[in-house]
Amino acid sequence: MSNSVLSPSSSAEDSRFCYHCGTENPPGVRWQSALKGRTRTFCCAGCQAVAQTIHAAGLEAFYATRTASAQTPEDAPDEWVAYDDESVVRDFVRKRSGQDDKEECEIALLLEGLTCGACVWLIESWLMKQPGVVEARVNFASRRATLVWRPETALLSQLLRAVARIGYRAYPYDPARRDAQAKRERRSLLFRMGVALFGMMQVMMMAVPHYISSEVSAGSAALLRWGSLVLTLPVLGYSAWPFFKGAWRDLSVRRAGMDVPVALGLTVAFAASVWATLSGSGSVYYDSVTMFVALLLIARYFEAIARQRSGDAIEAMARQRPVLADRLTKWPRTREMQPIPATALAAGDYVLVRPGAVAPADGVVVDGTSHVEEAVLTGESWPVRRVSGDPVFAGAVNRESALIVQVQAVGEGTRLATILRLVDRAASERPRVAKLADRVASWFVGALLVLALIVGVVWCLIEPSRIVEVVFALLVITCPCALSLATPAALSAAAGALGRRRVVLARSDALETLAKVTTLVFDKTGTLTEGKVTLNGMCVVEGNDQTKLLALARALEAPSEHPLARAFRSEAEAVALPPVSELTIVSGNGIEGKMEDKCWRIGRLDFVAALSDSATTLSVQVDTNLPSPAPSGHPLPQAGEGKECADLEQERSNDTTTLPESLTRFIGERPFAETVVFLGNRRGIQAVFALGDALRSHAREVVATLRTMGIKTVLLSGDRCENAEALAQTLGIETAQGGLLPEDKRRYILERQEAGEVVAMVGDGVNDAPGLAQAQVSISLGSATSLAQWTADVVILSDELLRLTDALRHARRALAVIRQNLGWAVAYNLVAVPAAALGWVTPLIAALGMSLSSLTVVLNALRVTRMKGDAGADGKAATPNE
Repeated sequence: MSNSVLSPSSSAEDSRFCYHCGTENPPGVRWQSALKGRTRTFCCAGCQAVAQTIHAAGLEAFYATRTASAQTPEDAPDEWVAYDDESVVRDFVRKRSGQDDKEECEIALLLEGLTCGACVWLIESWLMKQPGVVEARVNFASRRATLVWRPETALLSQLLRAVARIGYRAYPYDPARRDAQAKRERRSLLFRMGVALFGMMQVMMMAVPHYISSEVSAGSAALLRWGSLVLTLPVLGYSAWPFFKGAWRDLSVRRAGMDVPVALGLTVAFAASVWATLSGSGSVYYDSVTMFVALLLIARYFEAIARQRSGDAIEAMARQRPVLADRLTKWPRTREMQPIPATALAAGDYVLVRPGAVAPADGVVVDGTSHVEEAVLTGESWPVRRVSGDPVFAGAVNRESALIVQVQAVGEGTRLATILRLVDRAASERPRVAKLADRVASWFVGALLVLALIVGVVWCLIEPSRIVEVVFALLVITCPCALSLATPAALSAAAGALGRRRVVLARSDALETLAKVTTLVFDKTGTLTEGKVTLNGMCVVEGNDQTKLLALARALEAPSEHPLARAFRSEAEAVALPPVSELTIVSGNGIEGKMEDKCWRIGRLDFVAALSDSATTLSVQVDTNLPSPAPSGHPLPQAGEGKECADLEQERSNDTTTLPESLTRFIGERPFAETVVFLGNRRGIQAVFALGDALRSHAREVVATLRTMGIKTVLLSGDRCENAEALAQTLGIETAQGGLLPEDKRRYILERQEAGEVVAMVGDGVNDAPGLAQAQVSISLGSATSLAQWTADVVILSDELLRLTDALRHARRALAVIRQNLGWAVAYNLVAVPAAALGWVTPLIAALGMSLSSLTVVLNALRVTRMKGDAGADGKAATPNE
């Protein structure tokens, strides 16, 4: 750029100089804007943007009264500088430790101006060349980018400005901005499409006389040509502008994107048509040009709708982030409240969550009782009860009474933020199949341009009068839009459908690999079962009050923190507990104590039977192992410390005990995996309780569905072999192994993989980490540990196992649609290219064929989203419909 600068007053009148800064404009200046009824020129896009901002603010007098030239955007503050302020971007930027323990920053960006897969490659490549950039990933479907950089080397404003230099705009991701951008894109596409369709219809009407008759007079023909030219100009100059803009951007970085053949074909056809109109001889292609633009815009409009639908479910989660919070400044003394930004909360603060309000942070209820809806997190729309001591997550909606919550995690530390980071990571990564399709499309464009040149030369030798018609038809009919859209359209549709079911594909290749799964490995506790012991049944000796005995058992177990004791505490909440004295924990056997002047025991069969002086027999095999560690915080006397009950014999060598027939029958009917606990006094056994880890709902249905899909099911558990086999038999799982260490699970999965199987594993805890890492696809449920969720390829936000079969069905359907789309695109081009090169296809038919090809792959991809009973925003479950 020249260093000569004109005076401020004269620069506003001379188009050779920048209207804003007075610097001499570069040759071929292309930055112009109409301000105050006059066309103003600028040296760069930055000066143009600043001048437009000044004009929009009503400060145009600045240019008439200034005494010095304005600074160029490189020197002057601009819109990006604000993002260098940490207080502005703290809600968007996440800091992490990178290589060599150097600090790195990560941000999710929203991009404007993307038109095709080539844009993704361009932005990623350009950003990776910038100093300080560690990682740059762009997702075309969601218009989102993940950028990681080192703040010591580069400022965020510099990177955003670098994106602007190649013709795109990037902003810190915000759901409101995303919605506004989507509306602008749709509105712009509709306007451009309307102009193109109107122009196409009018030009087609003017072309009809030439199609139906060869006796049109020269004067009428000339008039129709000039009319068509006038009607084509707005179509080419306004409706087709995005194609020319995209082609220029691709060529400026020496890359042939999808817009290059489109722009080239339109330019050649229009130029030839204008020459024929001016010279009065030759063919015109105004009808083909306008139809091509109109149909291509229609295809892009449908693509934009499909793309937005794919992200709506996850965007709903982002919008659930509350902006304000009611902090209680003097709790618990008073309820004095102070509204503050939710981002200003800190761990330990107390907040009031009003009825109908959204929880601003993760925390625990300290006062109040209500029901909250966690559909945005789990997909379960039915409200769950929350009382003092229960957790509440950011994004949950309070449906009844006010709750006071003590904050435990805010901002990026909340569960909602963790889920959104998983989504961001998945959205910014491209699967192998998508990368391959992009590379093929890029090679195809280059080959197409070379082929067009060769065909043009050949037709110039054969029949020069048809060279424009044939080359234009070749460039149009073989436009690689269908090839480039075939994969991302199906992937976006599948991700959107699963997102509505609160299933997050956390890794880019998860969907592709999930569709190929042949073996599915389940962990037992916390996956097929709920991971907590519950009281599944009880039986009392005839003549006893069941409610009273349950209260006695609950009173004995009240101080213990053992999982079996917690199962008793969850029952009979409204029943008053009798007072217990001389309570004693007998490690490995059970608990004893005095109630109503009677000594009672609960625990193992032999331990309880020893309280009554009778030797009896029991022939029913049961699991009576009840370890009873001393409860933390409750130092209780141990056996042998002089208590009356403790003076009794603790163990008998004879483990055979006779029970009443009703108790024996009850025990015999229980599943082997359950634990049986006995309650008795000096008169003998009075009651039997069956405790077990409850199965998750639909577990049997899921296993049966997997079997019909041809997927082998395996249960690997650290629990005893007998329990694992019993559960597998109950559910219909083909193979079960118990007593396994984490490394044993990993080894088993490796053996299956070496045998040629594609293995997926569903796990929930740290002990599953080796197996999850070894499996080709790792899956975690909503109740899984944070580590399991973060390392998983697929995260089911709820604990509903039916979502697992949803994910498998959608993955298979998506892969089938991708294959169909790619097959269609390849077959179409195998037929279209030779036909166009041989001159068998007119430009009009070429435009129609290309557009229909693109529409076909987009509409076919939308089939992936169709499923009977599709879950909506409320997250209700769906029933697969193949």
